[in-house]
Amino acid sequence: MKAAAERDYEAAAACFTEDAVVEDEGLSHRGREAIRRWQEDTRAKWQYSISETGGKPDAEKVGYVVSAHLSGNFPGGEADVEYRFRFRGDLIAHLRIT
Repeated sequence: MKAAAERDYEAAAACFTEDAVVEDEGLSHRGREAIRRWQEDTRAKWQYSISETGGKPDAEKVGYVVSAHLSGNFPGGEADVEYRFRFRGDLIAHLRIT
């Protein structure tokens, strides 16, 4: 999340497995290169900040849930979201943003 906030797209993508999947806004992005492009495209389209509001282990899967508040120039201007991470080893295998 730090690399994404700093717009270090290469470092953010390196946190994912080669075959990782990110689900966001009804779309799926598969693989590091697609995830890097998704980060770049999202940041180019919207200017926003993320404030983490909490975190906890995901009891049903091997993962972690981060709660956050987004504010920016996207429709509605503010949103509370959850980042649901699943890991394989030390890397993110799946991220769903809801």
